[in-house]
Amino acid sequence: MAIDDIVARIRADGEAEAAAIVAEATDDATRLTGEAKARAQADASRTLARESAAARREAATILANARLKARDAMLTARLALDDEALSAARAAIVALPDERYASLMARGVAASSIDDEIVLVGSADMARLRTALPAALATAGSSLTVSDVPADIEHGVVLVSDRVRVEVSPAAMVAAERASLMTDADRLLFGREA
Repeated sequence: MAIDDIVARIRADGEAEAAAIVAEATDDATRLTGEAKARAQADASRTLARESAAARREAATILANARLKARDAMLTARLALDDEALSAARAAIVALPDERYASLMARGVAASSIDDEIVLVGSADMARLRTALPAALATAGSSLTVSDVPADIEHGVVLVSDRVRVEVSPAAMVAAERASLMTDADRLLFGREA
């Protein structure tokens, strides 16, 4: 065998080995590229699922918060309307004619009196009740004395003794019936129970 044959054979063996290495490298590159694409797609799918779930949770939270704000705004509006209705009820009691107002206060005094209290008249009601109240008290079966000293309230009367202090006023009457009046106001204003 001549040198040329040996060189040709070495060259052929080298080219075959290089071709095998290139083929193996190409196969490895194809496999690695496929694996990388599969990992990237899996990572993208997981990321998309995670972010979609997070977005749904955030949307649900935003919706829940919006519903709570709307409910709070509605309740605030309802309470404002209820308070307005209760204020109107107090004003309607104060606006009664003097005899009816005095009679209402006298019935409250008679129902609340347990001893020999003194009746103090609210500062804004002094003129209208000083005259009408004694007769209304007598009609209600009470013999309590009406003082010339004004009460520490604006409207109504206060029963005072050593052991007792009872307020009989439009504000106290509305406060005592608040739950019932709120139910009535809600039914009238909103067509349903509170």
